[in-house]
Amino acid sequence: MIRKEKGVTLIELLIALVVGSFLTAGLYRLFITEQKVHAVQEQVADVQQNVRVAMDRMTREIRMAGYRREILNATGNVRGFTKVITPINNANHVGENDDQVTIIIGDKTITYQLQWETADPTMPVLVRSENGLSEVLADNVENLQFQYVLKDGTVTDLPANPDYVRMVRVQVSARTGQSDPGLSGDGYRRRRLSSFVEIRNFGL
Repeated sequence: MIRKEKGVTLIELLIALVVGSFLTAGLYRLFITEQKVHAVQEQVADVQQNVRVAMDRMTREIRMAGYRREILNATGNVRGFTKVITPINNANHVGENDDQVTIIIGDKTITYQLQWETADPTMPVLVRSENGLSEVLADNVENLQFQYVLKDGTVTDLPANPDYVRMVRVQVSARTGQSDPGLSGDGYRRRRLSSFVEIRNFGL
């Protein structure tokens, strides 16, 4: 007996192609979405890591303000703070007032402040200067704020006498380097860290 073999009809082939196209498009879209999520998570992790490292260094050195007073007395500085707080109105980023602090540790004069790049005013960096030599601690730090707790317990942004400072509140706000099109607003994800630092060498 001769058995007739039936193949795939043209309609069945077209249906299979359409279904396969939908499945491929769905898998591709899922892959792209997962890639974007992974990239955003990496950016957020980088921001958190950079800000934590910068915050750790700032708080460690602010805590040491006034260390080795014999050197301070010899240079005419009896305490570890000078220019305790200076609001800065950045010409490249109108409306942002950022703080800077200058501390003295032995023979070191250290300043923390933000700098806005002239070529790209959207890229603020946190800068640490020691005796005139500067280094960048973190990128994309949008805001730097200091508050001071005085010996009588009051909190101020601008202490009249640095000798009365007993604790410093440091607050740093940073954002991702690239925007996320799927996020509302300007698309940048932000993180803010805050820490209270007790000054060890004051009030002794």
